[in-house]
Amino acid sequence: MVMPHETPEGLVIDCHCHVGRNLLAEELIEMMDAAGVGKAVVFVTPFLWGLLGQADYHDTNDYIADVQREHPDRLIGFACVNPHLAPGRELERCVKELGLRGVKIHPENHCFAVDSLIGGEIMEAVRALQKETGLRIPILSHGMTTIGAMPDQFGRLAGRYPDVSIIIAHAAGFQNLYFPSFEPLTEHDNLFVDTAMTTVDDLHLIGMAAKVGIRKVLFGSDHFARGQRNLYGNFQYVLERAFPDPAERRLVMGGNIARILAMPA
Repeated sequence: MVMPHETPEGLVIDCHCHVGRNLLAEELIEMMDAAGVGKAVVFVTPFLWGLLGQADYHDTNDYIADVQREHPDRLIGFACVNPHLAPGRELERCVKELGLRGVKIHPENHCFAVDSLIGGEIMEAVRALQKETGLRIPILSHGMTTIGAMPDQFGRLAGRYPDVSIIIAHAAGFQNLYFPSFEPLTEHDNLFVDTAMTTVDDLHLIGMAAKVGIRKVLFGSDHFARGQRNLYGNFQYVLERAFPDPAERRLVMGGNIARILAMPA
């Protein structure tokens, strides 16, 4: 089956894809073509972020910029940074020189709590770059699988930076994860969740959308390997069951991330 391309606010957009040596950008685009996915947000696989001698991730961010430049109508590049390694300077380079559109962070891989970013280089750089460039620069963070990335911690971060959109990866995707509270997700308009890793069950998605609102749920597949050729088909099945209303499904499948990125309708 093929996903519908058009939504009320643009194409079907996958907000969570990893490209690199395990899944080349061209291979991802082939999967997108087969499934009717129009655009994808891409960044590198976390544990392959830096090559030897490139601990600041210049090399992999350059790769993402290259594939975005080669496929401007299909790929939306996000920079990856480590908060322990001068991220402000790298973010400025990625946005102003490379043209990347957002930021991917990984608290589990880099051993930090998301609320520890308050007042730090990443958030201050994003805020300054948004003001300087007029762009909206969302942050997509791994979440829900480690103590440093729970909803209350995201809530504190979102409350301090209401002008920055923050997406909790996997928060609408992993089943049976412990939510201390849903309140942070309902209290902050700039806090969102993606569906990464939703492959078996629509009940979690239905419950999440009911609690936080349909405009906060973003379709993200978490593609990261060339063997995932059936992943989009699995998502189509789950999303159609979870959101039988076409208007709601279209928001999840592209409209919401298009709004966050301020993309043309």
